[in-house]
Amino acid sequence: MGSEAAQEAVQALADGSGKAWTPEQETQIRAMMEQIRKLQDLNRPGGGWWRRRREWRARERLVNMMMASGPELLNEAELRHWKNHALVELMLKFMDTAMKQDDTVETLARIETLNAVTYEDYQQAKKALAEK
Repeated sequence: MGSEAAQEAVQALADGSGKAWTPEQETQIRAMMEQIRKLQDLNRPGGGWWRRRREWRARERLVNMMMASGPELLNEAELRHWKNHALVELMLKFMDTAMKQDDTVETLARIETLNAVTYEDYQQAKKALAEK
């Protein structure tokens, strides 16, 4: 039951694609998402000069990708990165225990809400959190 619920939740997220992108644009979006993930991984305390150097190079690659692809693809990459992170946090909640029927309903509702989020909604929420 728990495995089926998790698969249903993941499928619901996969079906929530908004705009149809060309294969080239999808590739650029995925590359930027991966670069954002690498940069966040490298941008943590400690690690010394070698990590700072790798972080600087990763930041430079991301800037180059951003300039080459344009703001629309960057916005989509940032939104997808956030959605992936939010889904992982949601699934980690049920990692230690089996999902019950109520958990499945709650999870699917949250995933539907997550799918409905647009880049503008995401930016408004970030701005509201920054103001607090």
